[in-house]
Amino acid sequence: MSLNAEQIIKNAKKFFKTAQENNFMNDDLMTFLGEDFIKAPASTMKNLHNAFEGGLIDYLLNVTKFAINFNNTLPEEMKVNQVSLIKVCLLHQIGKAKLYKVCTSDWHIKNQGKMYEFNEEEVSMRVGERSVFYTTKYGITLTDQEYIAIINFDKSDDKMVEYHNTMLGDLLKTASLFAIKNSKIKYNAKSV
Repeated sequence: MSLNAEQIIKNAKKFFKTAQENNFMNDDLMTFLGEDFIKAPASTMKNLHNAFEGGLIDYLLNVTKFAINFNNTLPEEMKVNQVSLIKVCLLHQIGKAKLYKVCTSDWHIKNQGKMYEFNEEEVSMRVGERSVFYTTKYGITLTDQEYIAIINFDKSDDKMVEYHNTMLGDLLKTASLFAIKNSKIKYNAKSV
C-alpha cells in the first residue's frame, strides 16, 4: 500500500499545476507547503485511507476528480462554479501538510497499523480550520461559499452543518466519501 517516488512526483506536479492554472496557488503557499505536503499521508492508520507517503495529494486529486464528475451530472441550476469546486477540493486538507510524522514504534506499526502519529508541535485545530488558516495566511482569497465548504468539512458532529451546508460543501463531502472508498479498493487490492 504505497506510491513509488515517480507517482508521488507526478501527483505533486499535477496538484500544483492545476492549482496555479486556476489561480489559487502562489509561490509563498507552495514554498510553505513544500516537501512536507508532497510526502504527507492522508491518514495515520493502515486501515484508514492513504496512510502512506504521498497519500494526501493522491486523495485530494481523487476527491477533485469525483467532485467534477458529480457536478457535471447535476441539472444546470444546481451546478457550482467549477473553479471554486476544484479550489475547495484541492485545498480542504492542506492543513495536514505538517500535521503527521512517521511513527517510530515498531510495536504500534505491527500491532495497530499506526503508520503516523500527530505532530504535537502543531497548535490544536481541526484540519478544515488549519487549511483555511494556511490558505489565507499565504494570500489566497476564499469566497464565503469556499470558506464554509472547507471550514465545515470535518464538522460531522455539528447538526447545523449537516442540514445547512452549501451545494459546494455537499459536493466536497460526497466526493471525499467516494475518493476514500476508491482508495481503499485501489490500494487494498494491491496487497491481496
